[in-house]
Amino acid sequence: MPRNENLGSVREFFDAVLNAGDMASLEKLALRDVMVPQSVPGIEGLTRLLSEARATFGNPEYKLLETVSEGERVVARFSAKATHAGRYMGIPATGRPLKFWGVMLFGFESGAIAEFWSLVDAEGILKQLRAQ
Repeated sequence: MPRNENLGSVREFFDAVLNAGDMASLEKLALRDVMVPQSVPGIEGLTRLLSEARATFGNPEYKLLETVSEGERVVARFSAKATHAGRYMGIPATGRPLKFWGVMLFGFESGAIAEFWSLVDAEGILKQLRAQ
């Protein structure tokens, strides 16, 4: 798959899935057996992981800041705004607005997401939630 098409898929993932919450878009963007280290494998695990994130961080606004592509891998650096709407690391929902950043790594096979890795600034989120 050409590099530009993989980048286009990452942009669509941010727009449709992360921002709009259209989990059905994962069916066309990812393989059925997508590897998801933070959850159970497969499209169901990825859907559950992302749905839980949306429940915890409501009304998300993800902004894609930078992408780096090499071969079948794309790394995406992002910032986000959301509302603390569900329990996070033992802290009940506060309704507070949050800002955070993170990095996602996508591995592609035949134009579809075959691997999904995500890292967010958990320390920064916790500092905001514990602030008075």
